[in-house]
Amino acid sequence: MKEFNDYDRKYPNLVMDILDYFKIESGIDIDKKSILKFCTIHGKKNGGGVDFIYQPEIISRICQKLCKKNKLSALRTGSGLGFDDNYGFVIRDKQEWEQNYSKYRHYYNSLVYGFEYIYCFYKELVIPLVWEKENGDYSAGSGFKFYGGIVTARHCIEDPKHLSIKGFSAAELRKSQILVSDNPNLDIAFINVDRPDDLEVFIEDGTILQNILVMGYPKIPAFTDFLTAEKGTISSKAESRLTPTKGTVAAFGDNYLSGAELMLITARIRGGNSGGPVINENGSIIGIACQAPYYDEKIGDYDDLGYGIAVPIKYLQEIFLGKSQTIRKNEDFFRDYLL
Repeated sequence: MKEFNDYDRKYPNLVMDILDYFKIESGIDIDKKSILKFCTIHGKKNGGGVDFIYQPEIISRICQKLCKKNKLSALRTGSGLGFDDNYGFVIRDKQEWEQNYSKYRHYYNSLVYGFEYIYCFYKELVIPLVWEKENGDYSAGSGFKFYGGIVTARHCIEDPKHLSIKGFSAAELRKSQILVSDNPNLDIAFINVDRPDDLEVFIEDGTILQNILVMGYPKIPAFTDFLTAEKGTISSKAESRLTPTKGTVAAFGDNYLSGAELMLITARIRGGNSGGPVINENGSIIGIACQAPYYDEKIGDYDDLGYGIAVPIKYLQEIFLGKSQTIRKNEDFFRDYLL
């Protein structure tokens, strides 16, 4: 990010190093700490001096951002350019903090650097699907890599005559196991290709009014490999189709057609986005973009109203816990991705 001189890319552990430096510990004089001293400690010795690796003004900016998010406490501020400012950070469970270092690093980086960082973190995981219809026409869908497999929308599996997925050969996909929810109206599927990977994916339940990012490959004329991202919010939990006026995830509602709780979000989900991840401002996937289970010719589709529909992440977790069934496709269903 330009605001932080691309420190999010250059120094992925920086925010964690800042929090570790300003942590409050017994026996340590917190008053002697400052942004300038942090930069000095992490600088390169040059004769009798130190060459800064980190610019103090950028470190100050990061600390201010953490304070706005209520993750860091300002103990001393107002110094020239903020170089002598001091902060405090409390680690409540040191063992848990150390064991989940990677998770916390992603969480705090997401809070500081925002959706630009989150987009860059997940963009290699979100992949396009190209499927051929029975009449020979082609359409697009989305998916994302997840623990040795691919998450996508169920209709991207059930509707096509043939399916191609970028980064996966037809031979590999033909050996996979396709799992869907035992609720036939939930538009979610997991293709278990059992591919070993070290990809990091973080999930959690979404909350009302939470800012979100939807990533996927919508149908854009002449393009099949065009990753887009759109921001929105969650604005309520609601029974039936009750929707409040303020929106981002616009509702968690029990849909009577699917018999499940779905998310109504203000980030629009266009054709081709189905199967892509819905990601919150903490950097965690909270849902999967899906096909709307309801259409009314008089009022139009959800997308016409400016809303999108997503399946909450809990239903993907239920598939892993056994609330699933297997779909079997014919031998030539999967094709190589040639674009």
